[in-house]
Amino acid sequence: SDTVQTMGHYRHHLQQLKVDFIVGSAHKFHGPKGVGFIYSNGSVKVPPLIHGGSQERNMRGGTENVYGIIGLAKALEIAYRDMDQHQGYIQGLKDRMISKLTAQLPDIQFNGNSALADKSLYTVLNVSLPPSDITEMLLFNLDINKISASGGSACTSGANAGSHVLTALNCDPERGAIRFSFSKYNTPEEIDYAAEKLAGMYAKVSV
Repeated sequence: SDTVQTMGHYRHHLQQLKVDFIVGSAHKFHGPKGVGFIYSNGSVKVPPLIHGGSQERNMRGGTENVYGIIGLAKALEIAYRDMDQHQGYIQGLKDRMISKLTAQLPDIQFNGNSALADKSLYTVLNVSLPPSDITEMLLFNLDINKISASGGSACTSGANAGSHVLTALNCDPERGAIRFSFSKYNTPEEIDYAAEKLAGMYAKVSV
């Protein structure tokens, strides 16, 4: 099961989950980049992708990134320790963004169930913005205003085609879709700034 987005943000009870694998990537919970893990219940044998020495129990050739693994383990420990506290705080940031965007951009659409707290991840918000001449340059304009947002998931960032997920949700392709991510390091002031700048971009082209 692809648990990369939820690892460190939700609790996984392995005795209850009917899956063969779960996965995690350290940078998703503020650990070092370039290291992750797969947990297997042992029901499926995974052949190595990299062949070589047998010191890693014949699962891969070469020696693992020990420092990265230690950093991952510590980051995950901290994430689980502080999870309840951070979950409430981050959900508050997301709710604030939804409120600000709704007030300043009445024609905005929240894709899927991303605006519903009980049916979406509290760490991300995907929105479709009103059709406009600035749609193609939207991410660039956000970037020069020091606002980090994404037009899709990192694993599809090099694709020219539109998101198949948004297509399945019947989202209007003329609307610019962007994803905001939230973390314990964000502040309410940053939320207000991002919403204000985004609304300001649309106000300029509608004059």
